[in-house]
Formats: sequence, structure tokens, C-alpha cells
Amino acid sequence: MKRTLYMLLLIVAALVLGGLVGNVNLEPLTWLGYSKSFKFMPDSYLIDTDVLKLAFGIYIKANVAQILFLLLSLFVYYKTAPKLIPGK
Repeated sequence: MKRTLYMLLLIVAALVLGGLVGNVNLEPLTWLGYSKSFKFMPDSYLIDTDVLKLAFGIYIKANVAQILFLLLSLFVYYKTAPKLIPGK
């Protein structure tokens, strides 16, 4: 359980830091902000009444910095988790 929480914390931190670094507008680092997006948003509503309209969709956008930070966080996890959280 502790290892799972540790990995989740590292992944969330990597995605947040990658998003911040990707938005920096410094000339040599603009390539880190290159991003692609994926979205699935249906045009029709699942429930459509006069009072309530309900629809589900997903939108994912990732930039280069987030992917690099995510790979770095996985490397850090596998190097530090056995030392920080001894397992069975």
C-alpha cells in the first residue's frame, strides 16, 4: 500500500511539474511544450431532459516535458522504493 501511494505521488508530481515546465516560453525549451491531445466527446447526450443534460467524455493532453518527467519518476521509484519502503 505504501509503495503504491509513493508511486502515485511521484506520478502526480511528474505530471504537474511537466505541465509547468512545458508552459515555459524560453527559446531553447520551447520543444518541451509540444503536445498532442486525444478527446472523445460524443455529440449526443446520455440523458437529455428539460432540467438535466448528462454526457460523458474524456480529454487527454500530454506534452514532451510531462512524458520525460513521467519516465524520470518511474526511474526514481524503482531506484528509491526498496530503500525507503522495505517490502516483504
